[in-house]
Amino acid sequence: MSKKDNKRSKDKKEKSITLKRIISNNIFILKMVCKATPGLLFMRVFMGIAFTLTSFFTYTYMLRYAINAIAEGKSFFNILMFICICVTASLVFSLIGNVLNSVYYPIKEHDLLQHMRHQVYDKAASVELKCYENTEYYNKFSRAIDESVTRAKMVVYAITNFIAVITGFSANFLLLFSIDPVLLLFSLIPLATIPLTSAHNKRSYKMNMEKTIEDRRKDYACRTFYLSDYAKEMRLTDMPRLMLSRFRESGERIIEIFKKHRFTLAAIAYAKDEIMRVVAPLGATLYAVWQTVGSGAMSYGDCVVVVNSVSTISYALVNFTDTFFTFQDNALYIENLREFLEYEPQMKDGDKEIPASGDLMLNNVSFRYDGADDYTLKDVTMHIGKNEKIAIVGHNGAGKSTLVKLLLRLYDAEGSISYGGIDIRDFPIMGYRDIYSAVMQDIKLFSLSVTENILLRNPLPGDDDVVDSAIEKSGMAKKIETFKNGKDTILTHEFDKDGEVLSGGEAQKISIAHVYTKQNRFVILDEPSSALDPIAEHEMYESMKAACTDCGMIFISHRLAAAVSADRIYLMENGRIAEFGSHSELMA
Repeated sequence: MSKKDNKRSKDKKEKSITLKRIISNNIFILKMVCKATPGLLFMRVFMGIAFTLTSFFTYTYMLRYAINAIAEGKSFFNILMFICICVTASLVFSLIGNVLNSVYYPIKEHDLLQHMRHQVYDKAASVELKCYENTEYYNKFSRAIDESVTRAKMVVYAITNFIAVITGFSANFLLLFSIDPVLLLFSLIPLATIPLTSAHNKRSYKMNMEKTIEDRRKDYACRTFYLSDYAKEMRLTDMPRLMLSRFRESGERIIEIFKKHRFTLAAIAYAKDEIMRVVAPLGATLYAVWQTVGSGAMSYGDCVVVVNSVSTISYALVNFTDTFFTFQDNALYIENLREFLEYEPQMKDGDKEIPASGDLMLNNVSFRYDGADDYTLKDVTMHIGKNEKIAIVGHNGAGKSTLVKLLLRLYDAEGSISYGGIDIRDFPIMGYRDIYSAVMQDIKLFSLSVTENILLRNPLPGDDDVVDSAIEKSGMAKKIETFKNGKDTILTHEFDKDGEVLSGGEAQKISIAHVYTKQNRFVILDEPSSALDPIAEHEMYESMKAACTDCGMIFISHRLAAAVSADRIYLMENGRIAEFGSHSELMA
């Protein structure tokens, strides 16, 4: 199937969301709202009903009562008392509403934001690494983050509006019915806008979905200008010009998307407005005037409120249908969030207990990245003893880092990898990964304290001695002593102007310090010395060998010389084991 056919099929699926799914999606988000902020929905609904009823009595019924009371010769005191009661009720609920808007709703909506983002981020942390290499998944992730809180609030507003509309409709319906049932016919005219609203929502959704990828490209271009990861390249090369051109191109494509849909959206909106503002109110006004002046069948008070009540019922009917389409519109966006949150990771936890110790065995392991034509690893068989020092060497692109990812079970591969004679897929994922400490090639420091960057978890009582020891063994003690707040110093300047910015070698030492904070079965060093000078590299290897006397060590390098002291060396070429043996054996 072509890309165009795929896109057409996807658009059709998005547009044909069923009524059952619309209801299900809105209930799904409402459950999340009620769990995150109990009471928010109830308070919104209660205040919506109160405002609707006070508005009805203050602006419609009060006017009718006053004009008819004057015509009937009722006392000024009775009229004044009724007006005072209506106005007082309106002022009281207005005051309560303002207090809620300033004090209650902002806190509750922040709680909602926290809860929704927690759900999204928690899910993002649990899915496989390959999902981040999948454009469709990443788009859903972006939409889930962008839309989750907004759509949750919009569903709450829609429910509130729906109930308020029913309340206002019922009050004005009963009033018009008591005046002249024929007037209700004019209230039904705006129902003609239902198909227009449906068409508008579908077109608007389609436009927003088309914009998603271009919005992401624009955001990426923006990030390259302010993230430190790109700072050097952006100043040493002509990349700013290139990224600005990408930024402009994405902006131009977004404008083209707007242009493609703008006239259709404008025409639909205009047709809806004219039906609402002109056709229904004008017809009701002419009928009411004729009944009052021509036949005398309607009182002046009734004539005055007819137009307002007809408009209110008309807007209520349109609001009712609009609210339904709002639910439909929300359901389309919630579908992204729901699919994201309901995604079942393909990598499953096992339930077998992890042995106290054991060897690692790789048997005919092959692996190919999603979308790749060729295998990155092919028929790799390897034995790593529980206390052995193993080196894996080879040129860039030989598959060394991919092999590490498979050992850590960041991906599942063809063939089998076992620990202690048990397939690693039979273990709980996080429990299995915890037998390792890994220092990866592309080290990322967090804008947190030195302690938190070394522990990579929340500090616990008694961790001070552990961190001090790790700092000493990693060779960072003298450097950290110069920091203003010692090991409590925040790294990077992102949130603290007094934070420290480390060099590449220092950052690697902080990452290596983590190895010394726990009891490991295996330590993996993926090119850990790439930013170290030769002396620091030698000291690091000697220190790591001393730290790994009771555990296995796997270090990855593209240099055979770095593996002199390894018990066994595996030389990789083109995703396969080309040779293995000791350093002297391979040199021979």
